[in-house]
Amino acid sequence: MLQPMGRLRSTTCARNGQRTRAALAALVAAVLFAVASARAQVGSTLRADLDALVERVGMASAAALSQDTAAASASLADARGLLPQLVTLARDPAAAQELGPLARRLAGRLGALQRVLEHAQAALDSPVTRASRRMRVLRVAYSGSMRVAALAGKPILVETNSRTAGFHHPGDQVTFRVLGPDGAPCTETPTLVVENQFGATAVDLSSVHQLADGTIALTMGDEAGGARVTVTACGRSSTRLLFNYGPKAVNGLPPGFPANLPTGTYALSYAASGVVSILGIHAFARAVVTAFQQVAAAYASPECSITVRYSPFDGSSFTATFSVTCTVDGASASETLVFRVRRI
Repeated sequence: MLQPMGRLRSTTCARNGQRTRAALAALVAAVLFAVASARAQVGSTLRADLDALVERVGMASAAALSQDTAAASASLADARGLLPQLVTLARDPAAAQELGPLARRLAGRLGALQRVLEHAQAALDSPVTRASRRMRVLRVAYSGSMRVAALAGKPILVETNSRTAGFHHPGDQVTFRVLGPDGAPCTETPTLVVENQFGATAVDLSSVHQLADGTIALTMGDEAGGARVTVTACGRSSTRLLFNYGPKAVNGLPPGFPANLPTGTYALSYAASGVVSILGIHAFARAVVTAFQQVAAAYASPECSITVRYSPFDGSSFTATFSVTCTVDGASASETLVFRVRRI
């Protein structure tokens, strides 16, 4: 049976309209998906770069505590190099759509942080800046970078004493809370890894344990330096850095030099052994430093960095570790000399 021409034309138009609306709906869905993907990509990149920024500033602090000024300066320079990229991401329209007013706050805080890092770099690279002053500005820089990163997402691992910013003294007790994605305490047993950095015993690894309430507790060690705490729980992983100021400096002694040496006769050995009498700790420290300076003369080169670290006096002996690292055209070599001073 033949349909009337008018009815056929009406049916065809209706079908075409349905196809047009379906095509428009698919196009809108594709555009929205692309926008959402762009937002997620910008947000993910922004958070990853903020984590990298915190990591680099933290490693600069750990290196400075370990008296590796060259490594500290390089890490801080890397952190400053990330800032322009972070500012660009924070000002991206996709970031503004995803984060709203927070994107503008991030851009502003990143600009302020840039000035803080520049100030820290100047203090770190100045040969006349005291070590205590360098650590103060680095602590401010690290604390500032942590606060900026916290704006972009809830932390997983939170120190119960937030005022420390991760900086502690030997023997300090430190506890962490593990949080889930919603910010509530994570009750899942975490996978925990604690590593000391730059060879220093910043954290007493034997002290790390989990308490009954789910918090993680540890005790700071007896050497200046940094440590990395990594936790995986509730589907997320997080890393926090801890810093140990080391033993309190004594006026007139090199940083880290044991100040509790009793008077007496000590054996000093390096490839050979000898005997030295300590009549005054300051004169003894100067003699040891002079010996190091003579060894260091053999490595006097712009390509080489030198560090000296002292272990605590355990009642019978202590060690002085002399480390040199030289890098030429991308190739690196290092050597470590250990002087053991034993009371006899």
